[in-house]
Amino acid sequence: MEQKVLDVMMSSFSEEAVSLLSNKFQEEESKARQAVIQAIPLVVNCLLTRGQREDGAETIWQLAHEAAAAGLPHEVQALSSTNWISRGTAIMESLLAEAYGMTLQRMAAATGVRTAAAEGILGGAVALTLGALGAYASQHQLQAPGLLAWLQWQEADIMHALPGFIRKPQAEPYLEKAMPGSALASTGVAPGSWTSVGGGMAYTPPAQAPQDLPRGSMRWQWGGIVLLAVGLGYFLGHDRLSALTNGNALTTASTASLMGGGEESRPAAPVATANTGVAAGHYDLESDTYIYDTGQPTILQLADGTVQKVGLNSTENRLYTFLADPGMQVDSVNRTKGWINCDRVYFDPGQATLTGDSQQQLRNIASILKTFPTAKVKFGGYTDSTGNALNNYKLSEERAKTAMLALGAMGVDINRVEAKGYGGKFFLTSNNSPEGRALNRRISVRVLKK
Repeated sequence: MEQKVLDVMMSSFSEEAVSLLSNKFQEEESKARQAVIQAIPLVVNCLLTRGQREDGAETIWQLAHEAAAAGLPHEVQALSSTNWISRGTAIMESLLAEAYGMTLQRMAAATGVRTAAAEGILGGAVALTLGALGAYASQHQLQAPGLLAWLQWQEADIMHALPGFIRKPQAEPYLEKAMPGSALASTGVAPGSWTSVGGGMAYTPPAQAPQDLPRGSMRWQWGGIVLLAVGLGYFLGHDRLSALTNGNALTTASTASLMGGGEESRPAAPVATANTGVAAGHYDLESDTYIYDTGQPTILQLADGTVQKVGLNSTENRLYTFLADPGMQVDSVNRTKGWINCDRVYFDPGQATLTGDSQQQLRNIASILKTFPTAKVKFGGYTDSTGNALNNYKLSEERAKTAMLALGAMGVDINRVEAKGYGGKFFLTSNNSPEGRALNRRISVRVLKK
């Protein structure tokens, strides 16, 4: 069985560690325990975010190695006999930057500890977490890239476990930043592979998660924190992050389908099971949409350092590859060729209003276009063949324009984007089933100029 990051961290925090922090900062043990529970996912998330920056993997690995060398997390008295609590405090202050003071206040309010005690407990949590990471890396012979890959594999779990006071709204996702030449991009023990594409890099992680790793036992309960299933989705970053190693400050870096809504009322038909042969995925009866399987997760690192975590078959990966590959050219004769279906753009049923879930893919597309400043694209809107043809044409036109204007609001020159509605023309598959109709309702994008 694969071993979960947060399970390893939690099992490394013994009652002895909680008691030591409770006594040292003169807080009730139950409150100190809750503060530690809140702190662990916050610390892991900050370390992961820093690890994804330039030289970040090496930095986190080095800090973890030093903490483990001091005996942490198992030799708890090292928290008193060394400077690791104050060092952990300095690391966290640098990681959170401007958000540090507010985070302490919110942590104190959420757990009932004093703000000063929250700062010390958080510093201790950093030290113990780094020690646990170092011990795990040593046990499994992980170098810097391998340790970071283990953390990245479970990023969704880590983000979902963040305490409520630090969690950012899902409707406000952030594009992450990672400078070219980062440690993760190095060769050697790093799993997966990197390919230089279009001035940036494309990283393909291993298809399988780590296997046959022993599961750490939990010494006490998570409390109110719920771990959700692993899945590389779309991500949460911190605005400004840096870290300390050997007393020196590190570089600060900024973090960061075909789903047309139904034109008519949603059908009460059962889920379609026929294989259309159009694209991998499945029909969802509740939302009346076709949910694409975007393939194995991959990482795109654009020329400007922006990182996107997408699928190998995703709209973003296909668009980026087309723009970056000089061997792929725009077909100026047959304008029905070259269309790429947006696999995660949704609209409210019968409306041209984008859902919140659609914003991330459009942000990704905008980011890609910004790194190819001469490129021009066109959005095409399509419906199924049910209902009034004229109304469907108008709706498809409005939806295509909505996608175009969204890119303009995201900083893409509106003169580089066109929009056109095609109604029920150019259907992908038969409209005789709910699945087929969902496939045909879509927003697509075509490169007009590279």
